[in-house]
Amino acid sequence: MSEEKLDLILSELQSLNSRVTSLETNQLLMRDELRVTQEAMSQFTTKDDLKNFATKDDFKRFATKEDLKNFATKDDLKNFATKEDLENFATKNDMLELRSELKNFATKDDMLELRSELKNFATKDDLQELRNELKNFATKEDLQPIYNDLTHLKEEQSVIKQAVLETKDEVNELKQSQASVHQIIGEHEISLRNIRNHIL
Repeated sequence: MSEEKLDLILSELQSLNSRVTSLETNQLLMRDELRVTQEAMSQFTTKDDLKNFATKDDFKRFATKEDLKNFATKDDLKNFATKEDLENFATKNDMLELRSELKNFATKDDMLELRSELKNFATKDDLQELRNELKNFATKEDLQPIYNDLTHLKEEQSVIKQAVLETKDEVNELKQSQASVHQIIGEHEISLRNIRNHIL
């Protein structure tokens, strides 16, 4: 509801209030005139004197008590919103701002898409089935003996590796010794040939 419409409603309410007040004032004046007329009639008895006072037909032009019932009273007007009350209602700008904020919320299509995607996730029954299957697998306690064996194998492997390295060193020493022996034998063969040549 725009501010112009609110002002128009308030203006109409104020106009009705003024009209009611005016009618109430007219009714009081009519009563006063009637009282004055009655007093005057008691003093004047001629027809000409009575012409200056209002007749029954003249009073028909004024609103009666029944007519006033159709108009709003002060108490009735209290039920209408005042300008201060209307300030608490949302304005057009408030509605536009709310509409802009609502765009950030999920729409019906977004919720349907999310529901469709959730079908691909595991359900409670799926997780229970997985839990049952996992019972068939080895636990940490079941694997502990294997871990112990692996640790023992690693230690043995380290010892074997050390022994292999030591064996390699011994083989190298043997190769060197063998090379020295071959060299000595070669030298002896040369010496024997020389001796044999001298003898012959």
